[in-house]
Amino acid sequence: MINIQKLAYHYKRQTPILEESTTAFLPGGVYGILGANGVGKTTLLHLLGGFIFPKKGEISVFGDQPKARSVAFLQDTYYVPVEVNLPAIKVSAYAQRLSPFYPKFDIKTWENALKTFDIDLSSRLDALSFGQKKKVNISFALATHCNILLLDEPTDGLDIPSKDSFRRLLSTHVNEGRVVAITTHHIHDIASLVDHLVMLKDTQITVNMPIHTIAERICSTTSTQLPHPDDLVYSERIPGGYHCLVHNHTGAEGPLDLEILFKAFLSNPQILA
Repeated sequence: MINIQKLAYHYKRQTPILEESTTAFLPGGVYGILGANGVGKTTLLHLLGGFIFPKKGEISVFGDQPKARSVAFLQDTYYVPVEVNLPAIKVSAYAQRLSPFYPKFDIKTWENALKTFDIDLSSRLDALSFGQKKKVNISFALATHCNILLLDEPTDGLDIPSKDSFRRLLSTHVNEGRVVAITTHHIHDIASLVDHLVMLKDTQITVNMPIHTIAERICSTTSTQLPHPDDLVYSERIPGGYHCLVHNHTGAEGPLDLEILFKAFLSNPQILA
């Protein structure tokens, strides 16, 4: 479990990134972290991973503080960055070099993920494309079986079949003991994976809710005409009509387009208050 209490961080003292943010990430959850450019999504992952330290407040990850960078914490946390810098060695040698740092590393998981991504073990990392390097790093991350998995824009650089492979692989590695946190600008790429939505705006973690809870309150619909103003939460014009968010009066979970929800949140952060 990740507990965040009154977290604050800034790069420049006069320009806060996060202020007085309190929330929690529970084991077994896949958290999709959304926010506009520069709002602090990557910064939040860096704080959770212990790469940078809070200016104020505390973070606890399964009882460890990331800023302490204990061996137990580092062995159970893996971060996949947006830009992947890999050594000029063979893919097979990469696992041989790094796997000793991760006690739960499983070679079969590694090889199966590479096969799913169509990456040859004999390939040289420095000869791979950006997307292929990303797939190698994702494969290694899954093979570590770390309980904290931090993925920063994991689908950047992946083609459509590879995105589908990513979704299938990650879904098989979600378990009750693991926390998966994913930042993305492409929510459709991971919409079928995430079960919690985290949204940042104006230096705050403003929303952290299970998607099913949101879908019981708000649902998406497409219509040739706008719904009644009392029902309407948000709308945008599309060819032939409108794509809308409306209040869900049924009490049952309804369809929810996460991209439209995020646009609505940006225009009115109070929609889920």
